[in-house]
Amino acid sequence: MKFEPQLHKLSNGLTVILDPMDVASTCVTVCFDTGSRDESPNEYGITHFCEHMLCEGTKRFNSFSSINDFIENKSGAWNASTSDNYLQLYGRIIHENTDALLDVFSDMIQNSVFDLNKIEKERGSILDELRRAQDNERRQELDFINNKLLNGQFSSYRTLGTAENIKSFTPKQLKQWIASRISAKNCVICVSGKIESPDKLLKQIQMRYAFMPSHPVAKKSETARYTPGTGHLTFADKNNITATIAVPELWKKSKENVFPRMCVSRFESWFNKNLYETLRQDKGLVYGIKKFSYGPDSLRLTGLQTTARPETLQTVLATIAQTANTLYNEKHITPEFLARLRNGFKLGDADFLESNEKRVNRLVFNYLDFGELYDFYSTVEMSESMTVDDVIKYSRGYFERPVSIITAGANHNVDVMSVWQENSGNLSQTKQLSISKERECR
Repeated sequence: MKFEPQLHKLSNGLTVILDPMDVASTCVTVCFDTGSRDESPNEYGITHFCEHMLCEGTKRFNSFSSINDFIENKSGAWNASTSDNYLQLYGRIIHENTDALLDVFSDMIQNSVFDLNKIEKERGSILDELRRAQDNERRQELDFINNKLLNGQFSSYRTLGTAENIKSFTPKQLKQWIASRISAKNCVICVSGKIESPDKLLKQIQMRYAFMPSHPVAKKSETARYTPGTGHLTFADKNNITATIAVPELWKKSKENVFPRMCVSRFESWFNKNLYETLRQDKGLVYGIKKFSYGPDSLRLTGLQTTARPETLQTVLATIAQTANTLYNEKHITPEFLARLRNGFKLGDADFLESNEKRVNRLVFNYLDFGELYDFYSTVEMSESMTVDDVIKYSRGYFERPVSIITAGANHNVDVMSVWQENSGNLSQTKQLSISKERECR
């Protein structure tokens, strides 16, 4: 399966990526580089509310059901989503009906009817969505981490908004907001799949989206601040404790840092493998180890999570700290482990090449993040050329940044930071208890 995407810029500034594949379907994404990142606190939730209204009917399709029925009758499926950074409409359809999906998305963007009755209906649905999120223990745990370590700046509910905001948005506010954020200049349209005539498809896109204005859309830059520490969130009905060990990412997400970030990822895989063998296979203390990642791109936290009983928590944390010290300073990653990782990645690479859904997502988000086409073959080459020395070089500093330990679940009386410091040897936790502004992220 080949990967030969083509980048096009239309006269109104719209970016189009066509990704031909030898399959029977196409995936279509229309994505705008805007989200809750660009909202002020009294606006949190407004992009998400607008996303709901884009799906609630147009002059041509008078309801969500009408849109859905039309696409299903064309052998397609679709959805929409909002995040901190993006607002998107996306779907998959048999290739001969690709234009039908492009047509519907164009109509939704251009002609959605922000009817007052539908706004009130969706207001109730969004409030229910918010309540369900607030009842989710995983979200509660992430918000606890946000409040403890990121000074409450990046609530997991930010995209959904606050109940107060959701209740306050007027039709005028919603229409003005979506009009201000929709522009050809912050939009990427990507089609991955069966494309019999790229020229014809490009002309169809140009015709369907010629209406889109070309005004500039400002993006807010966010400054993150990390306050290392510990904390416990009690869930009275739990028998286990989730332990999160977190540090700030060493390398900020950028085009220049792709290779260093890959190297750190290999170090984390090595670390977690050794922990798993010790904690699960040798001692039977935990069921598993998983990677932890949370926060904004400007200062993302990374690390690991595992679970333990209250009576084994101290032993688990001590073992993690001892293993961290050994792996960081003595037992470095081996060529054999790197080779095994590379062999494992080959199946994932095949999955990527064979899936238009995965390809369309990678192409869109890579372009919005870095302003260029995703280079699959270059990425594979970087992975295959990586050496043990590369991994050691780019993962230096991983545990030299201040570590935070957050627990959630059953109560315990373990002084988690003392356990870490007593067992982590010459790691630099005791030397640096705060991060200077200059070192917040490389």
